[in-house]
Amino acid sequence: MIIFKTDLIRRVWEKVNVGKEGRKERLKQDEVEAIINTFLEEMSQCMIDGDDIILRGFGKFMSKVRKARTTYNSICKTDLTFPERRIIKFNISKNVDKHIKGEGSHE
Repeated sequence: MIIFKTDLIRRVWEKVNVGKEGRKERLKQDEVEAIINTFLEEMSQCMIDGDDIILRGFGKFMSKVRKARTTYNSICKTDLTFPERRIIKFNISKNVDKHIKGEGSHE
């Protein structure tokens, strides 16, 4: 199943507003969307700057440099050169991994 950003915003909005009565206490869906968009923009900027992001209980986004390498293309009988480049690697937290595998409960 694929969850799109609009679905995520709706789900967060529903959970945030559970048990709240009255117009002033409830968050608007646009406000939740602005919070999520700001969060994602900040994460993106951190990754662009080369910073690692650790979300305790969720996982770690790490910026790594993949070394340049040369391989041989056996079909064309030529060497291929891949330049050095930066990649983003994600490691999921142990708690979430256990929950996905059905071994524990997610908190």
